[in-house]
Amino acid sequence: MDKQDVLDGYRQETGGHSLIQRTNLSGRLVPSLVGLVAFAIVAALLISGEHSAYNRLLTLWGIEPFRFPFVDLSGSLAAWDCARQGKDVIISDPCDVLARGYTYSPFWMTIDWIPLGQPDRNWVGVTLGAVFLVSLCALPPAVSAAETGVRIAAVLSTMVMFAIERANPDLLIFILVLGALPLLLRSAIAKALGYGLVFLAGAIKYYPFVLLALAARERLRLAIFIAVLSLMALLAFYFIYASQIHEGLPHIAKGVPFGDMFGVQNLPVGMSMVFQGTHALPMDSVTGTLAVMSLVGATALWTMLKLSRASDIPAALCRLDEARRLALLAGALLMVGCFFAGQNVPYRGIFLLFVIPGLSALARDRDAGAIASASRLALISIPFFMWAEAIRLWIHLAIIGTYPPIGFRTTLTLQQPLDLVLWFGREVGWWFLIAFLSTILLSDLVVRPLRNGLRPSLQSKS
Repeated sequence: MDKQDVLDGYRQETGGHSLIQRTNLSGRLVPSLVGLVAFAIVAALLISGEHSAYNRLLTLWGIEPFRFPFVDLSGSLAAWDCARQGKDVIISDPCDVLARGYTYSPFWMTIDWIPLGQPDRNWVGVTLGAVFLVSLCALPPAVSAAETGVRIAAVLSTMVMFAIERANPDLLIFILVLGALPLLLRSAIAKALGYGLVFLAGAIKYYPFVLLALAARERLRLAIFIAVLSLMALLAFYFIYASQIHEGLPHIAKGVPFGDMFGVQNLPVGMSMVFQGTHALPMDSVTGTLAVMSLVGATALWTMLKLSRASDIPAALCRLDEARRLALLAGALLMVGCFFAGQNVPYRGIFLLFVIPGLSALARDRDAGAIASASRLALISIPFFMWAEAIRLWIHLAIIGTYPPIGFRTTLTLQQPLDLVLWFGREVGWWFLIAFLSTILLSDLVVRPLRNGLRPSLQSKS
């Protein structure tokens, strides 16, 4: 089945070409419009002075309200304010309302010539949130009403609204990456600009540097050229900012494994703490962590191998149109890279929006086999991950009848079995999702290039 066959299948299932065009239009516009309406309602509550209703709404949304909106943007603007005064803001920023150190990339202070500061927080925060929501129209169009529903659920999720309420720089990173992706599908000059935007995103917040791995999709000569140029640029970046990088890295935000952050260490470290707290296993914390990590890692690897053997994933990915495949790979790289790099504040889950179009197309590919079934499962699970904190709070309210204790988003009472079960289910789900996305990455960025490289040599031998 080629790409045209897949598109024909979409049209048959949606009732013809005109209907799929309407679905595509709604798939592009409706999620953004719904998000903008929700943003406007929350902003209206705050502007009208209904602070109690505002705080209650955010709490039920799974978000812990701060005393004013856009607090993360405030920290970024405060870093510029103090940098202009020649102050070191990496460990502690005296211009910030919380005296937080600016542990993101020191490149941010290099562009403190931009004439913005803390007094601009509100209008910049509103603009950034609105531009982010409008930018979602640039994602590949939905191919079904069901996919549009998943996108709406994702846009209204705790993770997305948390990112907007905090006005975290991840919103800017999302916009930059979204702008880079279509450029990577065009001419060599456009590709250079696209990889330049990717590098700029990495210079602002480190983790987008992982997207440079998309060069593996290019022709061999171009891939080598991009790899060499990227390596040189990364080395130059490191030598310019080395001392500040080493100063800030140890102070990047970390949390307990039972909070709302996600990352590779949550499950093994958390289970080790559970074993120790309940005396379920006679082992120290190091031994417990290694044991759980080995078990979980082996299970994830087995899942990846079984999925790879059960279907031809590179072929299924090749049947996707380039825009969906590239968005899927970009989202997978960001989520997998962040997951294994350390703990992540939940708003980083906004990058799951990139993988939805590709997973939806894979789920509808009749020839994809096991990868289609896994894509459907992943697609269904994504809204649950993105709403996780709100769902956990709602279940807590429904079963126990009270709000979770203060600090519910940052800690866990091991004596409360409900919280423990909800946490364990969330962490196992994250491991499955990351293993699945890792399988897609390996199939398209490693297996497929190797196949293409070996095919000419085999043909010449025959």
